[in-house]
Amino acid sequence: MAYLLIRQKFADYSRWREAFESLAEQRKGLGLETVLVTRNTADPDEAVILFRFEDVEQVRRHFPSPQLEAAWRQGGVIEGTNQVTFLDEVD
Repeated sequence: MAYLLIRQKFADYSRWREAFESLAEQRKGLGLETVLVTRNTADPDEAVILFRFEDVEQVRRHFPSPQLEAAWRQGGVIEGTNQVTFLDEVD
């Protein structure tokens, strides 16, 4: 099992969350399962999201897609704050 950790800052949580939810079908099509959506307690304008998935190459091709970048703009993600980390599960 592989994981994807995303950290990004936004100007308005409600706007960000709406854009995040708008990508639900796209995530489903890629096999991304949302494990956790959180806000940083030290910086509430930062989201930290964890996804689980099987097909690493399919997900890597998605980052960044035009649809994803458009959703980031729509959601008010602050440019330059995206941190995308691919993780492998270990025993």
